Amino acid sequence: MRDLLLLHGAGGRPDDWTDFISFVTGFRCTAPDLTGLTTWAAMLDHLDGLGLDNPAVVGHSLGGALGIQWAHRHPECPGVVNLDGHGHPSTYPGLSDDAVATGKAKLKEVFDEMAEQMPPEHVALRPLIDDGTVHDFYDGLTTRHLAVVATKLMTAQEPFADYYNAMRAGVLADLTAAGANVVEFDGSHAMLQENPEKLARLALDFLMES
Repeated sequence: MRDLLLLHGAGGRPDDWTDFISFVTGFRCTAPDLTGLTTWAAMLDHLDGLGLDNPAVVGHSLGGALGIQWAHRHPECPGVVNLDGHGHPSTYPGLSDDAVATGKAKLKEVFDEMAEQMPPEHVALRPLIDDGTVHDFYDGLTTRHLAVVATKLMTAQEPFADYYNAMRAGVLADLTAAGANVVEFDGSHAMLQENPEKLARLALDFLMES
């Protein structure tokens, strides 16, 4: 039975994958706890230390970006599925530069307020989230991969709908330019909680082909 590595997002935990795992067949699932690891290198070293046998990877949000980082370190990886953790786009189609700057500034205010209530180890992950771009993650990637992009907004994102919709369009454009295999998923960034069965089926169909 092949190993499948499941990577939670920032502020997440291993049991975020419980429902997803219930729909997985043909793989031995490992969902490590990444809490307290605040750099890509520290996370990747931790995953290497698990001693898994060339696992396939499914990651959500920051965990999806980590899965792509794993694939760069381990190009022999049989497949990576990134659930909506693609980084920032190079363009925001339909928005002016001023509108993009305003959107980023308003969101920074929101995230700064949220950070005051977060554990320090979660706050320390912000540079990984804020600084990564689609091209940073995907350029030069040779491992077979599937980029899953949410098509709906979470309730908390709706006040910033213009910004997030333009961001999605830019992410899709950059993924296409990078040659990624892209699926637009009928769900929000919270897709892992919203529809774990459909996501598991999507991931397994892709990974079984590898």
